[in-house]
Amino acid sequence: MKDEIKEHNVLQNMIHLLGMAYKQYKIVFLFIILETICSGLLPLFGLYLPKLAVELVLDNRGLNHVLLTLGGFAAAYVLLQCVNSVASQGKYPFQNNLRNVYMRALFEKALNCDYSIMETSEGQTWYEKARSVVNNGDASATSQMFNAMVSLISGLISFAFIFGIISNLSPYILALLILLSVVNYFSDGFALRYDKKQRDITGDLQKKSSYMERAMADIGAAKDIRIYNLSLLFADIKENILRQMFVIYTKIKNRYFLADSIKMLITVCRDGIAYAYCIRQVINGTITVPDFILYMSAIAGFSAWLNGIVSNIILLKRENVRLNDLRAFFDYTNKLDPEQPLPISMIKQPVEIQFKNVGFRYTDDTPKIIDGLSFHIHANEKAALVGVNGAGKTTIVKLLCGFYKVNEGEILINGYNIDLFKREDLYTLFSAVFQDICILPVTAGENISFLKNAESDEERLIHCLEIAGIKDEIMKHDNKLNTPMLKTLDENGIVLSGGQQQKLLLARALYKDAPY
Repeated sequence: MKDEIKEHNVLQNMIHLLGMAYKQYKIVFLFIILETICSGLLPLFGLYLPKLAVELVLDNRGLNHVLLTLGGFAAAYVLLQCVNSVASQGKYPFQNNLRNVYMRALFEKALNCDYSIMETSEGQTWYEKARSVVNNGDASATSQMFNAMVSLISGLISFAFIFGIISNLSPYILALLILLSVVNYFSDGFALRYDKKQRDITGDLQKKSSYMERAMADIGAAKDIRIYNLSLLFADIKENILRQMFVIYTKIKNRYFLADSIKMLITVCRDGIAYAYCIRQVINGTITVPDFILYMSAIAGFSAWLNGIVSNIILLKRENVRLNDLRAFFDYTNKLDPEQPLPISMIKQPVEIQFKNVGFRYTDDTPKIIDGLSFHIHANEKAALVGVNGAGKTTIVKLLCGFYKVNEGEILINGYNIDLFKREDLYTLFSAVFQDICILPVTAGENISFLKNAESDEERLIHCLEIAGIKDEIMKHDNKLNTPMLKTLDENGIVLSGGQQQKLLLARALYKDAPY
């Protein structure tokens, strides 16, 4: 699967992110443009203000002229600063809510993507990596890329002016500053490459950590935790996972610390050489004192802005890796349906089911669970699968429902291979009650129909509850079908026993009224 995943470059992901923002909130582009221009021009005021002040003093044109000129300069600066602040603050809520858009899409994708992927450890690790991309507040990849884009473009605007100033001073000084900055870039790249290599490891640890948190908070496990004193075992497992994460993240941070140390040393050397050159030019009378101040400010700014540009490029590359994890989950977690699927309406009742020499294994490196299985269930015939635990009974049902694809042979419904239909259409044929119990913290009626209360058929709901033998337990509550299930979101929620939960799931299957 990894070989199939497309790696999007930084530019492609920037375009993708901007496209998502434009699709959701068009006004955000106005804020981005204003913030980018203002942020690019504001530093130039600080660059030219000392030079202007010294020139005004040396001109001896009077205090009023100095104050009027500097006042106009300050007024323009304040106005630009206000526009920049409004744009930045206006952009933030839309940028922040874009994470919620991605989180909802990711949640829906996890619920609807190919079952065989989400059931595996690798698939769960993949999901945790994708979830961490947008589930980390302002440190999420989407927010970081937005900020880095604005900072990079505004930095380039400022840098263009500084580049022109320093090139006028000396092309050799300019070349030196650029060369040493390139060295800084590669030192950052060293840390970034190591960080990227650890993504699979940290994703797997995050998956395990999330599982332990869910398990420790699972009310269904609370009885076993207390009776068998499992709290210490849970705590030890969680602590071991956190210890491993600490070791990995420490190694990553150490790489970045080394890279930052190299950058700091290079910056000191670079600025020292440039300052010495400027001082010599003043002594020789090649440049004036106001120009000296401008060049000194430009050289200091060059270091800061070029470092900022490089840092933003590094940040974009780092967050690009993370955003690729998110996009890969969206793009590659569904197995392809046939190019020209058959309409599910071709399956007429009564239904016949046939397994022909079916073989199945979960992964290429695991033994077969099913090998050469053949049977035929005729129309209106009832069949029971009997076998020891692990014999493959549930796997057969999952294959029939289309959760897995067979490795060998074929499964036929009314003579049609199920692989000829869309997975989503195939699911409409079956009502199944599995051993795993799924009850959601919504109302009892919504748990059965999976529709909003106003959209459900109340009479049909009651009829299904009665057939399943759970009607009295649900209807005895004051709000009847509108009573919430579980106490997760409502302290008055219904908590059923294990047998009652199975009956509720049976009522759910009856309500769906699928052909099989």
